[in-house]
Amino acid sequence: MQDIKIRLAYVVDDDDVIKYLTEQMFKKLDFCDQTVFFSDPQAAFDALKLAVETGKELPDMILLDLKMPSMDSWGFLNAMQDLEKRVPVFVFSSSINEDDILRSRQYINVKDYITKPVRPKVFVTKIKA
Repeated sequence: MQDIKIRLAYVVDDDDVIKYLTEQMFKKLDFCDQTVFFSDPQAAFDALKLAVETGKELPDMILLDLKMPSMDSWGFLNAMQDLEKRVPVFVFSSSINEDDILRSRQYINVKDYITKPVRPKVFVTKIKA
């Protein structure tokens, strides 16, 4: 179904059902060798920052939910701007609020905005673009 495969992806979402469905979609598509799931954006940012600082493998992409407790996704995106390395981020949200979509496009790391739920074919099309 697709002709791209990445080595490492971070999925940042506090919904266990969405994490499970995303994992199943990645398996079905044979999209990713390794997926690291985070329920908390702060934990994801800390892992990303450590990887940058120590020269460890960075994710090829990050799927980032918008609405989460603790550090919100806007805080995550703001903090990412201070890192030396750029990692592509795909906002992955159930929000269809035009303000959220427009705001996400202001961040250099954000490559696209994907609304949940997503069909595998749509996901691949967005990632390839």
